[in-house]
Amino acid sequence: MDILLTNDDSIDSPLLKTAIDFLKPLGNLRVVVPLEEQSWKGKSITRFSDMVVEPRTIQGVEGCAFSGTPADCTNFAIYNLYDEKKPDLVVSGINIGANTGVSFTWSSGTVGACLEANIAGVPAVALSQMLDSEVFFAWANDRHIPSDAMDRLSATIQGMLKDTFELLMAREDWLKEPITWNVNMPVDPARDCRPISAYLGRAFYGSIFKKQGDIYVHDVDSPEPDTAEGSDTAVVGSGHVSVTRLDFLTFGNEVDSTFGSGS
Repeated sequence: MDILLTNDDSIDSPLLKTAIDFLKPLGNLRVVVPLEEQSWKGKSITRFSDMVVEPRTIQGVEGCAFSGTPADCTNFAIYNLYDEKKPDLVVSGINIGANTGVSFTWSSGTVGACLEANIAGVPAVALSQMLDSEVFFAWANDRHIPSDAMDRLSATIQGMLKDTFELLMAREDWLKEPITWNVNMPVDPARDCRPISAYLGRAFYGSIFKKQGDIYVHDVDSPEPDTAEGSDTAVVGSGHVSVTRLDFLTFGNEVDSTFGSGS
C-alpha cells in the first residue's frame, strides 16, 4: 500500500513523528508537509505565489517540505511525486488539537488535505488529537510540547491508531471510495477506549477576529458544543475515538423540485 502523509502543523510538529512511526509498517510511506504552519486553511489552494520544494528526509522517510497549504501539498504530491499510479491512501495529521463539529472541521487544513485527495479519487484519513489547554497553548505560543506530555501522548496515540485502523481496514469498502474518515482522539482515553462511529457535531463558532489596538487578530469564540449522543464532540468527550465519514460526493445530490426539471 502506497501512503502519502501530510499535515497542517508543518515539518516541526512533534506529532508528525508519531504518525510516521505508526504508518511506516503499513506500507510504502512518503511525507509531504507545509514549510510553515497552515492551520485554519481548509481546502484552500495557492493561486498567486511561486511554490518552492525542499527535499527532506523526515524521520527516516523520503519526502519534502512544500511552500503551500495542506491541500497544495496533497495535489502537488499526487500529481508530481507519483507516476501513473496514485497513492492508495492519503493520511493527514496528526493535528495538534481536535477537529470536531461542523465549523472547525470544514475550516481545518488537516481535513482540507484529505478532501483534496478525494477530488483526486484517493481515499483519506484525517487524524486529530485533542489536548488539554496547558499543552495546547504551550504549542500555540512556543511551538513546544513538554517532554512528559509528549511521551504520554505518543504511548496512548499508538494504541488508539491501532484500534482505529484495524476497524477501518476490516471494512469491505476500505480504499474503494474517495471518502475521508475524520478521526479525533481524546485527551483522556477511557479505560475501554475504542473507535466509535459519530456524526459531525452541529457546532458553529461566532466571531473569529478581535480588535487589538489598531488591528484585528485571530481569536475565535468557542462555539457551544454539540453534546448530543453520537456527535463527534460527545464521543471524544467520553474518552473514545470519534470516526466520522465525510463524503463530498453525496453533498447536494438532492434536487429541489420547486426549481423545475433539467429537461
